[in-house]
Amino acid sequence: MDSKQLFLREIHSIIKESSEIEEQLKKPSKELSWEEFNLTKNEISALNDQDFTDESISAIEKIVRDNIMGAFHSAFCLLDGVSDPVLENDDNMWIGLKLAEKHEDEEEEDFLHDELYNSYWDWQELNNKHK
Repeated sequence: MDSKQLFLREIHSIIKESSEIEEQLKKPSKELSWEEFNLTKNEISALNDQDFTDESISAIEKIVRDNIMGAFHSAFCLLDGVSDPVLENDDNMWIGLKLAEKHEDEEEEDFLHDELYNSYWDWQELNNKHK
């Protein structure tokens, strides 16, 4: 299987696993995987007050999965250059980015997964500036 297809199929597994949130809904924890999104006591209490059924959990997980799929689709549209970044408003034309398969002898660059978390604060600042 080629690398791109392997990557895309793995994305679908990640989306499915990330949308399976039954345990988090029924037994919410204050601490989430990233401190910035930790739940408040009121949010935990509100979740604990819910009477989740198998059907409501299934519906919520489908909604979450659809939103995650949409987020990946939007990100891939930016990569492909068929949509434009909305926060930056400069005169440069956005043509997209290209992800390429790594070779063993290449020097390590900054990892995209690390940059995602680090860029959150820049995004938050820019997003608040536009409100």
